Amino acid sequence: MPQAFATRWTREGSEVIVTIVGEVDLTTAPRVREAVKDARDSVGPVPLTTVILDLSEVEHLDSLGLAVLVETAAECHSAEQALALICPTPVVTRPLEMTGLNGILTITASLDEARDAARRYLEH
Repeated sequence: MPQAFATRWTREGSEVIVTIVGEVDLTTAPRVREAVKDARDSVGPVPLTTVILDLSEVEHLDSLGLAVLVETAAECHSAEQALALICPTPVVTRPLEMTGLNGILTITASLDEARDAARRYLEH
């Protein structure tokens, strides 16, 4: 049975982690976009430098979900923020590979890998 769709985010210092649960499609993509926007707009004691999207509980990702990821990447790039995706399952990695987005987006298998990739991005 599919999980109920949900988004949540937490901010720690200059990093925000947005977790998406369930199916990302026509009906839920706008909610993903809004959650990412709210997280990126959050105010903290230091400027936001890192956005991590945890997609490990995503059960389906369609073209609108991919579009949200591309939009988020463009927004983060413009703001000089690192973006890393946690995608440990084929449900998410397969559509990214089929569209060639795996060559553009930073895809990792864990939170530690995402943090390492973001740190390397920010160092350059």
